[in-house]
Amino acid sequence: MIKRLFIVMMLLLPLATALPAQDKNDPKYLAGAVPLKNGFVIFDKTYKVSGKSKSELFRDLKAYAETLVKGENSLQQSRIVEDDSVQGLLALRMEETLYFRKTAWVTHSTRLFYELIFTVGDGQFTVEMRRIHYLYDEGSRGDEPYSFTAEEWITDEEALSKDGKKLLRVPGRFRRFTIDRKDEIFRGAARATGAIQKRKVIQEIEVEE
Repeated sequence: MIKRLFIVMMLLLPLATALPAQDKNDPKYLAGAVPLKNGFVIFDKTYKVSGKSKSELFRDLKAYAETLVKGENSLQQSRIVEDDSVQGLLALRMEETLYFRKTAWVTHSTRLFYELIFTVGDGQFTVEMRRIHYLYDEGSRGDEPYSFTAEEWITDEEALSKDGKKLLRVPGRFRRFTIDRKDEIFRGAARATGAIQKRKVIQEIEVEE
């Protein structure tokens, strides 16, 4: 019942917050994009970093973790909760503002909570994002915000059309922006350690003689 009321309320929001049509069909957000492991939404990825030791990678990832905790959209509950360089385990508990739209005239967002776990070894590390849930304050009735876990909100079953070919408007929005945030975090970790390099775009200018 609460979920139905929330969807109705979200549908009444200005169309300016709706997903662009092309995003509804982007395979990046469709079937299989939100993995379930033992019934829980868990994103993970392993990066190889040749030539770097466990201690070097741990140092780089801890520095990156501190930028997340102190990030522009980070909220008061964000902190490092495990810092074990010997075991190669670094864990964060995060609370952030996840913006769906932010302009001078319109702000539409939710609070996003998640755990981020780095498991570090020589020449590689694994990053895992788990225990994801949302608190949505805007338009809520009474003192309590709407609260949903990723498992009941952004899975294939909850966020995709029956044929799996497009995102549903309300849970699909949460799914899309969660995936984008996950990708941003994972890429940031890879860049911080040298697993991937920043791309340089060089614009070629043709000069007439």
